[in-house]
Amino acid sequence: MINADEQLMAWWTRLFRKGGEPSLEGQEFQVAFRLYSEDGKREVVVCEFRNGKAYLVERELGGSGTFVDRHEGSMVGPFKSSNAAEKFIVKTAWFEGRDRR
Repeated sequence: MINADEQLMAWWTRLFRKGGEPSLEGQEFQVAFRLYSEDGKREVVVCEFRNGKAYLVERELGGSGTFVDRHEGSMVGPFKSSNAAEKFIVKTAWFEGRDRR
């Protein structure tokens, strides 16, 4: 189980590592699963890459009734696994509907 301290340390490591994370551009992945908030207004697409890492695409229900990507479609991650990604996102204020930015 990833705790908040581990997640923060991983973020700092990625930030200060020379070269950062390799680009995901052109890399193959599969959609492992999709998660939906209880009210149905938020969707998360959990993607698994060939290297075993998982990333998230966060989406919100738009005015036209379709889901619109947050972060201009940029993926959030990496996570060690799709399960780790799920455990992270379901606890966020955004997914729970408490963050109204």
